[in-house]
Parts: sequence; C-alpha cells; structure tokens
Amino acid sequence: MSNQINSKNAPKTYDAGDMHDLAALAECDMGWMSTAITHVKKEIKRIHGLAKNGEVISQYHFSELITHLDMYEYLADDRRHHHAKEAEAYEAEWEKIKGGSHNA
Repeated sequence: MSNQINSKNAPKTYDAGDMHDLAALAECDMGWMSTAITHVKKEIKRIHGLAKNGEVISQYHFSELITHLDMYEYLADDRRHHHAKEAEAYEAEWEKIKGGSHNA
C-alpha cells in the first residue's frame, strides 16, 4: 500500500491549453493597460497643447482625465488582485506536491 499515490498529494495535470489561457489572460490585461496609458498620454498632450496656445486651462479640463485614471486604477488593482490570488493558489499547490507546509 505504501506505493499507492495519495490522491490528496497527486499533482494536477496542466496542458498547453491551460497555459495558453493563462498567457492570453495576462496579454488581455496588458492590452487594457496599454490602451489606458495611450489614452492618458493623448489627453495630457491635448491639454498641454491648449496651454501652449495660451488657452485658459481650468479644473474642468482635467475632470474627465481624472475619471479615466480612477477607472484605470480600479481595473489595474482588480486584475493585480486576481493574478495574486491565482499565484498564491498555484504556490500552495506546488508546496503541497513538494511536501511542504505552505498553508496547504
């Protein structure tokens, strides 16, 4: 009986499709961040152009930009938390397989 694999410690099987899903999600998240940075950069350049041309800049020129930044901050934080939780779960699984005691 000592040669039987304990089902609690048996490693899960992952394939290229699983790894593709993981990488595709990360790619999508980075695409969102790239879009956000491009948008913010464009808006800053637009406001800079207004100021350069001597136009009066008020807080209203920044309100939409601030709203977008708040949204992008929320999205980035949400995705970071998601990926951190996934990493913790995989780390716990890895420790369990190795026979460690990392909260498994």
